[in-house]
Parts: sequence; structure tokens; C-alpha cells
Amino acid sequence: MSTVEEATFYIVCPPPPTTTTTTTNVSYVFVGYGTAPGRVDKISPSTMTLVKTFTAQKGHNAVWALTSLSGYVFAGYGTSPGYVDKISPSTMTLVKTFTAPSGHYAVLSLTSLSGYLFVGYHTTPGYVDKINPSTMTLVKTYTPPSGHNNSIGLTSLSGYVFVSYDTRPGRVDKINPSTMSLVKTFTPPSGHNYAVALTSLSGYVFAGYDTSPGRVDKINPSTMTLVKTFTAPSGHGYVRGLTSLSGYVFAGYSTAPGYVDKINPSTMSLVKTFNPPSGHNYVWALTSISGYVFAGYFTRPGRVDKISPSTMSLVKTFTPPSGHNAVNSLTSLAT
Repeated sequence: MSTVEEATFYIVCPPPPTTTTTTTNVSYVFVGYGTAPGRVDKISPSTMTLVKTFTAQKGHNAVWALTSLSGYVFAGYGTSPGYVDKISPSTMTLVKTFTAPSGHYAVLSLTSLSGYLFVGYHTTPGYVDKINPSTMTLVKTYTPPSGHNNSIGLTSLSGYVFVSYDTRPGRVDKINPSTMSLVKTFTPPSGHNYAVALTSLSGYVFAGYDTSPGRVDKINPSTMTLVKTFTAPSGHGYVRGLTSLSGYVFAGYSTAPGYVDKINPSTMSLVKTFNPPSGHNYVWALTSISGYVFAGYFTRPGRVDKISPSTMSLVKTFTPPSGHNAVNSLTSLAT
């Protein structure tokens, strides 16, 4: 008697097709002008063309500071009191305004850290306000020591906020952002006056001075002591802008023409200089995004140059609409 064994067959179905959605960030540069009312242009950095303009409400004049945080752009004005506008970058419309406390006037600087906005003022002493960007309300104010006036530069690094002053000498304070209290002060060498620009890179803070020649100090943020100084070439005076990109520091000068120096942060020595086209004078702002450096000029009209950091040569120039004069500030944002 034979036995027939039954075989069991399984049909294996392939998994349903999956659709992969790739989201590509789109980068923009934002330009603030020293106009009344204050204007902010949204620029495509690839084409260097205007996307849309934000025109501030009446009384919000001269955009002296810009920064970005959590998908929004923030503009600070040289007014009394010092207003800060939260701007939707997609529509370039006003979301909400922060009105500074009495005596906190003329916003000179902005930065962000840990979901908060920090605002520096042209005051004596140089206050710094910590703002909740969701509600655009004041959280707490930092009041610096006597003589630390006009908070002209702000940056953040390793959980701390750093503020520089438009004073002789140009001091830099390290602030605890939780308590808004002083941790330690950097006092630069003699002649390093008016610390108008700050940036950070590779665990160090860099301060640029409005002196001739222009100087940039590399600061150890732990000890708040000087590591090394970069002294610019002859004719490269008055540092007004600093930024960092791809392991280098870039310094822009308020000169005619408006030079931009690429600095090796290890040796604090010059790598190469960007010489702009004729009429592109007085670099007052620098930013970087998408592998390029952008320089804004305090000119009529307020041009912005896109610079190749490897060759330090001009890629393309943005020329704004009529009346968009004197670039005071730049920031960038990937949306």
C-alpha cells in the first residue's frame, strides 16, 4: 500500500511598492537695508535674483540686524524703542513684533540659541534681551558691567551667548543664557577697539575690530583669553562683517573697494583676498550658505556679491530694486 504525501505550497507575494519622497531644502539669503521703512529682500542664492520683499510697518526703520530661527527670519531696527519683527519667509509678511522695554533702543545685533532669540542694543550699558520667539515676549535681560556699552555683536557657541561692545577696548562678554548673567569677560590687547563683529568656528570665538588695519582676534571661549590675532593687509581697515564657512573665517572691511579676506583660523594668516567690482564699497555684512560667501555693501543701491570661497572670485551680483539702499545686515535660511 503506497502513501501519497501531500505537499503544501506557499505563494509569496512581493511587498507593496513604496514611494520615497525626497525633500530638498531650498536656501535663501535675506538682506536688510538702512531705509525708512525698513526693508528685507529674500534672494535666491543660485540665481541672485529677488524673490520677494518684506516692507516693515511705519516706524520700523533701518534693519541693523537679521537672524533666522525655527524657520522664521527676525529683523531688528535702529529705532526707539528697539523693535524686532518675526517674518514668515514664505510669504514675507509680518507674524508678530517684539517691542523692547523702555530704554532698550536701536537693535544692533541678533543671534539665536536653544530656541531663544537674543537681542543687543545701542545703549549704555549694552543690554541683551532674551526673547521667546513663539510669543515674541521678553524672558530676561542681561545687564553688563559698567563701561560695556553698545552691544554691537552677538554669536553663540557651546551653549553660551557671546556679546561684543562698540567700546575702547572692544570687550567680549560670555553670558549664561539660562540665568542671563556674566560668566567671564575677554579684554583684548591695546588698540583692539570697537568689536563690531563676532563669529564662531571649530570651538573658538572670533572678534573683528573697527580699526585700521583691521584686526580679528581668536578667543578661547573656555578661558576667554586670546589665542592669536590676525592683522589685515595695508588698506584693509575697519572690520564690519565676519562669517565662517568650510573651516575658514571671512572678514569684510568698510573700505573702498570693499575687500573680503579669507583667513586660516589655525595660523590666523591670510589665505586670499576678494577684490570686488568697482563701486562695491564698504562691506557691512557677511553670511554664508550653500557653500558660498555673500557680502553686502553699504551703497546706493545696496548690492550683494556671491563669492566663491575657494577662488575668492565673484560668482554673481544681486542688484536690488530702486530705493533699497545701504545693506546693514544679512542672514541665510534653508527652508
